[in-house]
Amino acid sequence: MIFVDTGAWYALEDEDDENHRVALSFKEDLRKGRHGSLLTTDYVLNEAITLLRLRKGAEPSSAFAKKALGSRSVTVVWIDRGLFDAALSLMEERRDKRWSLTDCTSFAVMSQLRVKEVFAFDKNFEQAGFVTLP
Repeated sequence: MIFVDTGAWYALEDEDDENHRVALSFKEDLRKGRHGSLLTTDYVLNEAITLLRLRKGAEPSSAFAKKALGSRSVTVVWIDRGLFDAALSLMEERRDKRWSLTDCTSFAVMSQLRVKEVFAFDKNFEQAGFVTLP
């Protein structure tokens, strides 16, 4: 299983994104199942949908939301009170890091499900001890 972060979703959808080509190339590895099934959260999808809406408009953001939520190859974890509290605790423990609440919810989910790999383009996941791909 591999976690998919906001930047990866966005790079796949926006041809103008600096990571678009790399993301598309890595998507082929994912299609072949080299990293297992895809995992994300409602918080990550919220960020990706919002970015698409603000930068590309209503139609691309809506199309992405339908595609992500309708995909049989993507598992979405919905953040509940326990995961939210775990994320807040992580933010408190790691005051030296500039991690968002969404990042911390992702770390909590990944830790709980023992997922080590993440499709992402930011270094926060590496700081938290995960393997960032590509």
